[in-house]
Amino acid sequence: MQLRSSEIQKPGKGDLIRAYTLQHAESGLGNDYFKRKNVIRVRLEGEQFLLQAADVPSVVEWIEAFHAGTNIALDLDHRVMPKGPMFPRRRRRRNRRPADENTQGGAGNAVVIPAVL
Repeated sequence: MQLRSSEIQKPGKGDLIRAYTLQHAESGLGNDYFKRKNVIRVRLEGEQFLLQAADVPSVVEWIEAFHAGTNIALDLDHRVMPKGPMFPRRRRRRNRRPADENTQGGAGNAVVIPAVL
C-alpha cells in the first residue's frame, strides 16, 4: 500500500521520536544505491539513513553541511586533528636563465669557460 503525500499526517511539536547527534557521524554519496538518484548516505549512532536530494548541487551542499556539522560536533579537546597539510604546498618556480655562449652544464650548475687568446 502506497501513501500519497496528501494522506501523510504531519507530526506535531510534541511528536519527536528520536534526536541524533553528529558526533562521530559519517556521511557521503550513496553511489552503491541504484534505486534512486542523488542519494546521500549518513551513518549516525550505529544507524544508517539514505536521504535523497533534488539535484547534484544540493547533494554537494548537504554533504558539505554534514561534514561541517560533524567537524564541530565534538568538543575541542576530543576532536581528531587532521594529519598532514590540508592544502597543497605551493611550488616555487625556478628562474630560468637564458643559455649563454660561455656556459656549460645545467641552468643551476653554470660553469664559466674563460676565452683563450
